[in-house]
Amino acid sequence: MKWTIGLRNIKTGLAICLCVIIAALMRLEYPFYAAIATIISMENSVTNSFTAGKHRTMGTFVGAIVGAGFAMIEPGNAVYCALGVIVVIYVCNLLKWNKSISIGCIVFLAIMLNLQPGESPIFYGINRITDTLIGIAVAVIVNLVVFPPKHEADLEKARKAVAKRMADLFGQITTCREAVNLKSFRAELDCLVKYYQLCKEEFHLTRNLSESMDRIGEEIESYRHIYEHLVILQQLINEHRLLLLESDNEQVESLAAGYHSEEQRHNIEIVYAYHADWIYAELLKLGLPLPIKERGRLQAKAELKIS
Repeated sequence: MKWTIGLRNIKTGLAICLCVIIAALMRLEYPFYAAIATIISMENSVTNSFTAGKHRTMGTFVGAIVGAGFAMIEPGNAVYCALGVIVVIYVCNLLKWNKSISIGCIVFLAIMLNLQPGESPIFYGINRITDTLIGIAVAVIVNLVVFPPKHEADLEKARKAVAKRMADLFGQITTCREAVNLKSFRAELDCLVKYYQLCKEEFHLTRNLSESMDRIGEEIESYRHIYEHLVILQQLINEHRLLLLESDNEQVESLAAGYHSEEQRHNIEIVYAYHADWIYAELLKLGLPLPIKERGRLQAKAELKIS
């Protein structure tokens, strides 16, 4: 259990504090709606905060317009509430604003059910839009200025971790013929992809990282292919470890020979060598450390071809 308070948690609290202060200074009648917009828009990246805010704004506009229209007929009417929600969902789907449907329905119902006697539905709807815009602006600014997410640092850290782990796993498989934990490596690879996507989407990082993002994307693609080949090597070792175990022990050789025909043994060794050679070449191209045993095997193989 982690007892530390995350930065996003702290930023959310700070954003709410600023939002309530701004609402008081502007004398907003319902600061609750601005605070809700701030919470919803506080995401793990600046771009995601902006995107969440954009969806909320679009939904708020639809909900406010439809809500004002139905409230001018009869606010609080159960049948109109049902019909209005149907209209909001239909309009959002028509405009392909699917992620704005929920907030659109909430704003519509807020106008229909919270409107006070004598209060203008249009004025109430404009206030809800204003509240939303203020809350979104506070969330995006706080996320950008206060402890901005260091996704580029996380990306570099994840790249180094994945590269080292991948080289270690390859060495362990080819040198010791041992089964390794590829599930945890897959989790690390997925984490790397997540940080890559966050950096790629962050509009304030795009200019600085544009030159290297394509190269990093190609690197990640290579990692994915290496992982697939490692899975195959792992399966071969699980099923034919005795045969693939390079040893001078005559008992091991006799057991392997008795379990497989000569043709089967030859085919298995060819398949294993193909995937091992492919990973070796890819690691060499990426400039990653290579197992000494594999270097010796590939060198001997190259010398044999020359001779």
